[in-house]
Amino acid sequence: MPGALYRAITPAVLLLTQALSSPSAAATSTGTAVIIFLDFSGSIQSGERARYQREIETLILPSLSAGDRLLMAPIHDKTLTEFRPLVQVILPAKPEFSGWRDNVLTYKRRVKEVETRVLDLKAKVKTEVAGVMGKRYSSPYTDIFSSLLIAQKLFHDEPRRKVLVLLSDMIEDTPEYNFEKIAWSPSAVEKLLAELEAKALIPKLLGVCVYVSGASAKSAALAEDIARFWEGYFRRSGADMQPSRYAHVLLHWPPSQSCHQQ
Repeated sequence: MPGALYRAITPAVLLLTQALSSPSAAATSTGTAVIIFLDFSGSIQSGERARYQREIETLILPSLSAGDRLLMAPIHDKTLTEFRPLVQVILPAKPEFSGWRDNVLTYKRRVKEVETRVLDLKAKVKTEVAGVMGKRYSSPYTDIFSSLLIAQKLFHDEPRRKVLVLLSDMIEDTPEYNFEKIAWSPSAVEKLLAELEAKALIPKLLGVCVYVSGASAKSAALAEDIARFWEGYFRRSGADMQPSRYAHVLLHWPPSQSCHQQ
């Protein structure tokens, strides 16, 4: 290559290399998006809400790290028409090391700044969660179906790993669907699932890792029937919801790396 041409190309190549190695262009870890839906229906007693708060504060929040996203929203009677997040935060991502711009000491200082910011934000979220739990709000209905439709919208185009946590007894209770009044049987489950699918009430949650904490009912038999329904529901949605993660308490947290993989 002629010397003049080489000298002309080299600066351009260096500039392109620097751009590709900068934090804005470098490949970064996408983190995890955790969306929590909290049941505010009248069937959830204060003791259950206190347990939900402990699970958020002692399990979910400590598991979050740089680059993660957290959003908490209510399950109530106006989930679709009056949706408002209760708490939401995006933690700053860990900076990428650039050999063109950073020396080791500079990079370590930037990492420390991000770590401090993440701790501050998590402390702020903990305070916000306590404030939400301290409110005496109670809904006459439990519209879980609408919450899951909202979850589909929230996860749409989300580049992070997707995790959905439902803090609820999982008893749908609306004028149209009341789980405590259904005569449950395998055929009843299939009929209800087909009806929901026809009404576009089963969301697309492919690649979403689902946890349920708080599942309960007036009898063990009813609890098992409702669990079988939700197993079929989430299977049709494309979500990853294993029976081991459907329980009265939050089990097997944090999610394993294979949780969302189909």
